[in-house]
Amino acid sequence: MMSMAMGTRESSSANAHGNLWTGQKSGAKSNSAVEEAFSSLLTGIVCDALANALGRYVLDILASKGLLDDSDNPKEFDRGLQSLFGNGASVLERIVVKDLYRKLSISYNSDARFDYEKSLETAKEVCFVESRPK
Repeated sequence: MMSMAMGTRESSSANAHGNLWTGQKSGAKSNSAVEEAFSSLLTGIVCDALANALGRYVLDILASKGLLDDSDNPKEFDRGLQSLFGNGASVLERIVVKDLYRKLSISYNSDARFDYEKSLETAKEVCFVESRPK
């Protein structure tokens, strides 16, 4: 899974400005295409964030234990992080959300009550809005 997750990150369709749908000129992408693009982006960001916070070796161990298999499922990913890191899971989730928001040019309020699942929903909504024709 680790190589698949890292390959996903490298082949992500996001450009430097956080636009997930470069080169698209005609109409909006289907919901499933947007879901796939968001999932791919999120998986890459999760891998990068965990590697930067914990190191590549720890990321390899987490991947071998299957934690990254659920990186695009907020409830399961949170459950896995909680079981391994306890209260530290929320710190890792914040790092993921900050990186994701930075990539999508969404402002992040570190003083607001944090909810990982709702934060990902917000990011996904931004992706859907960006995918619509202008």
